[in-house]
Amino acid sequence: MPQNITNFPGGFANGVSIRGMPLLQAQPGNVFWLSNSPVVEKPSVAGADRLPGTFNRPFASLAGALLQCQLGAGDVIMVKPGHRETISSATALALNVSDVAVIGLGVGASRPTFILDTAATANIQIRAKGISLQNLRFVANFADIASIFTAQTFSTTASIAPNTNGAGGVMTVTVLGSGIVYPGMTVLGTGVAVGTYILSQLTGTTGGVGTYQVSVSQTVGSTTLTGGTPDFTLDSCEFLDNAANLNALAILTGSATANAMDGLWFSRNTVKSLGTTAATTALKLSANADRVKINDNFGVSAVLNDTAALLAAGAAQLTAFELARNIWERPSTSTTGGGIVSGTGNAWTGQAYENRFYTADTSAAIWISTGHGTAFGYNQNFCPITTAADVSGLINPAAA
Repeated sequence: MPQNITNFPGGFANGVSIRGMPLLQAQPGNVFWLSNSPVVEKPSVAGADRLPGTFNRPFASLAGALLQCQLGAGDVIMVKPGHRETISSATALALNVSDVAVIGLGVGASRPTFILDTAATANIQIRAKGISLQNLRFVANFADIASIFTAQTFSTTASIAPNTNGAGGVMTVTVLGSGIVYPGMTVLGTGVAVGTYILSQLTGTTGGVGTYQVSVSQTVGSTTLTGGTPDFTLDSCEFLDNAANLNALAILTGSATANAMDGLWFSRNTVKSLGTTAATTALKLSANADRVKINDNFGVSAVLNDTAALLAAGAAQLTAFELARNIWERPSTSTTGGGIVSGTGNAWTGQAYENRFYTADTSAAIWISTGHGTAFGYNQNFCPITTAADVSGLINPAAA
């Protein structure tokens, strides 16, 4: 394989295929390679973070690869089969560069694998917008790991003014209420232009009081401004517990900031949840969110009465919410509040359709909590109302 890659300067207006295979994912940024696999084929060398991250000279850790990515550029990190990393603390790995895609290669156990162990607080922090993870495996190997991913947020008293020394604007934080201000986070608040995000910190205490360059030039008077990590995607990943007592309580825990997790997309994932010692729910959202998609997932959850297996939304209002074609089971005998999906928000909009759920509650057979309002629709969702063998589910909620 040649050491130098040739770029076609004019682009490919009609797409491109290599040896008959179409290029399915294009991006404006750089492509980096990651591998610490013991299998190294010449002329490749073993991965190391001091290397340039090319196919033959890959990085060794995801953290090392992220250090070379440019915020907002649309960089892609390709992870070779056999790559393995261990996450042992809350600060071991942070997804801190916006608009990066991490794409794993391989199938089954050969897919890149991230193992969480050592402490219940071991997790991967989400610190920037627009991050997507595809075809990766995540394994829980410690009792009751609180969450594999935790979304970060901040709340400040701040203002925004046009940047007199360059493009974009300058956000001046006078009071840090909570959290840490990270570059790559989206800025939210009354009067803030849609899509505004933090490019860098200019002055002040790191992550706190000071000035920050933001992506959009605008004028916003001093007010409460918050930050979030919208448009996070988990696609075609696998989440496994090593045992009933080596397990994760959640895959993703959102922040308490409204709209900080807008655009969350959880699709085509497989979840094997074995934990029985504490409540386990794949996705936990506690604040209002828009455009959440939970589609085409398969999950098997252990018996935990009155605990939602797939989504616990608390009092959050979910708008433009899509819940489609999921297959999930939790054979609990009591499903108060929803055995698969729970929440108390009464003004949801969107639709749940073509889902196939299973619970063992013969009295109520409630897979989703009631009372979400008339603007949230149900079509062709099935769930059984009996634990008898060899029977199929009925339309649930009931057809009308």
